[in-house]
Amino acid sequence: MLAHGADEIVALAARCLIEQQHDVNGWHVDIWTMDDEDVDAAIAVYAAVLSGGATDPVLALLAEDGLDLNTYLYDEDQGKGDITRADVTELTAAASIVADPGCDIDLMHMPNVPKMSRRKSDSGFDIAIVNLKDQANADDLEVGERLDVVSVKHTIDSSAGGMRWKLVDSLSDRELSHAYITTQLRVLNGRLRQEGRTKESAARIYYFLRGFPNSPSVGLFAVGVADPGLRDDLAHHVDLLPDAGNSERTFRMILLPGLRTLQDRCP
Repeated sequence: MLAHGADEIVALAARCLIEQQHDVNGWHVDIWTMDDEDVDAAIAVYAAVLSGGATDPVLALLAEDGLDLNTYLYDEDQGKGDITRADVTELTAAASIVADPGCDIDLMHMPNVPKMSRRKSDSGFDIAIVNLKDQANADDLEVGERLDVVSVKHTIDSSAGGMRWKLVDSLSDRELSHAYITTQLRVLNGRLRQEGRTKESAARIYYFLRGFPNSPSVGLFAVGVADPGLRDDLAHHVDLLPDAGNSERTFRMILLPGLRTLQDRCP
C-alpha cells in the first residue's frame, strides 16, 4: 500500500476521464487528455508524497529548534527536472489505474516514488497492483487473485517514437525475465510481510511466476506521458505496436499540458 499521497491519488483519479480507443495487435489502447486543473491535482499528489507524512505539530516543534523540515523533505536544490517529471508522471499514471480499470489504492505499490535521491533514478517496477488473498494454504492462485505491472515513461522530445519503443521494451520477455520478476516479487513479498501477512500467506506471491506474463492472473500496462502537441505523433507510433502475444496488455496515452516545464511548478 502507499504510505503517502494515497488520498491525493484518489482525488486525482476522480478527475480522470479515460477515453476508450481501439485494439492494436492485441493491445488495448486508451487515452487521458488532462487539463490544467488535472495537472494542479497531480502536483498536489507529489507534494503530499514528498511531505513524508509530517504533521503541523511536528513541523512546529522542529521549527522551534530552527529546523525547517520541509526544506529537507522537499530537497528542492537537489532535484533534477527529468527525475521530478518522472515521479509526477508515475503518480499520474497510478491515478489513471485507480480510475480505470478501478484498482483499489490499498493494493498498489510504488517502491520508487519518491526517489530516495531526487538526482538519480531507481530501478524496479514503477507500479505494481497485488490482489492476493490473505491465506496460507491455497495450492495455487484462486479466482480474482491478480498481479498488474505498470511501466511508465514520459517524453519531451519532438517525437514519441523513442518513448513508445522504451515502453514496449520494458514489458518484453527480455526485460521481464523470470529472474527479474523474482527479484521484484521478493520486494513485494517483504511489503506484504510488513503489512502483517504471515510468511506462508506472503509466499503465495511467487505463484505469479507460473506462466508469466501469459497468465489470466497477470496484466501489463504501458503508460506513455507526453505534451498534447504530440497527440497525433503518439497515436501514430501506438498504431505500430508489436503483437501482444498471449498476454493481457494495455497501452495508455496521457497528454499532460506543460510537461516540459512541469518540474518548475513542483515543490
